[in-house]
Amino acid sequence: MRDEPLDDVPAEPSGPRAAISPWPLLALLVVALLAWFGEQAWHLQREYRSFVQIRASSEAPLEQARKRRAQLESIMRRTFELAQTGNPRATLVLQELARRGVTINPAPGAGTPPGAPAPSPPAPAAPAPTK
Repeated sequence: MRDEPLDDVPAEPSGPRAAISPWPLLALLVVALLAWFGEQAWHLQREYRSFVQIRASSEAPLEQARKRRAQLESIMRRTFELAQTGNPRATLVLQELARRGVTINPAPGAGTPPGAPAPSPPAPAAPAPTK
């Protein structure tokens, strides 16, 4: 074998190394972040459009359900009024509804939307203190 070194490169560099500039790395980082934010915004916009479309398509069935509920509540109120006047069949219907757990609000307040629970009656007044 030979006793000569295989590479001619000196062990230590002869002069100072040039400093690496951080600006290209920083620019790459900023571009990557902007690309990521752009992709996220694009996905959010797509999901929002999908949500708006689903909401618009479900509006008609919800409106029909509201109308049907208002009709049902009107029928139940009139049945309650008939039972109050002494109609035996209306009374039987109300008893069957009560047995099944359905309660009827005879006259909902003007501010209560249909389907909202009936407001509770006011508490009885306390007796006046005697001297």
